[in-house]
Amino acid sequence: MTAEAPPSLTAVLGFIESTSALPVDYAVGGTKLSDEHREFAAQLLADDAMRIRCGGSPLLQAWRARRDGGAPLKASRKAALESYVGIGFKLPGEEANADHVQGHVAELFWGRVMQERGACRDGRKLIRAHAVKPDPLEPGGDGLVIYTRESGAQEDELVFRLWEIKKHDASGKVSVTIRRASRQLKSRGHEYLAKLAGPETIAEEGALGDLYANVVELWFDRSDRSGVGVSVGTSSEKAPSDPSSFGSLTKEFPEYSGAGQREGLVVAIPNFPAFADRVKEILWSGL
Repeated sequence: MTAEAPPSLTAVLGFIESTSALPVDYAVGGTKLSDEHREFAAQLLADDAMRIRCGGSPLLQAWRARRDGGAPLKASRKAALESYVGIGFKLPGEEANADHVQGHVAELFWGRVMQERGACRDGRKLIRAHAVKPDPLEPGGDGLVIYTRESGAQEDELVFRLWEIKKHDASGKVSVTIRRASRQLKSRGHEYLAKLAGPETIAEEGALGDLYANVVELWFDRSDRSGVGVSVGTSSEKAPSDPSSFGSLTKEFPEYSGAGQREGLVVAIPNFPAFADRVKEILWSGL
């Protein structure tokens, strides 16, 4: 008998999607996350964080082995791993900035959900979700996702969505954070795209390379091949209660009136700050 595959993060978060008639396509999940699934999610995101940091380095497997109770690492290997773990999360004995940790965990939630969403309600199919940055303080865009869609022509066409990702633990409503992210996308989206897409014009060829080469102009044109999204990580009591929470996306980007051109994602789990600390603890456990 084969082992049962683990659930997806999307499944355990139990997203509830907006109706298709609204000006912003959004989903809210995580409010009823069980303790069992909470630990599953923390372990998954910690592993994602280390994959983003280590890439194909054998240090990733060394970290996993130590996390799972393996023997202590030799000094040089531990020091090398600390170089990766300390990015954004600091190291045991150091005081990590809670805002930075929570912001990065919000990005990790978004990254995993984007990877798992192979098809969108409006018919787009995932081509590539750019990995989030390992350092939450690194300037530049938070998230870029490339899709393909039917165009009516002989070949499908590529489209993109640029995302801004925030954590929200303030006393005010989550709509305040969504508004701040929407304004940031409007004022700096072209810069984010230039930084994200520039290197890809060298690495990629064909239709994908062409998209990257023209992505900034498509953004300024507010082309129907472009679009925006805002994602927020927060605690369950801060979950948006109605569509008006996403109204700033419509206000800042009135041109994006096509299906799926404005998107929102909120992961609202019980005690988000404590969850972010748990992700940090798991990273530290691999040292």
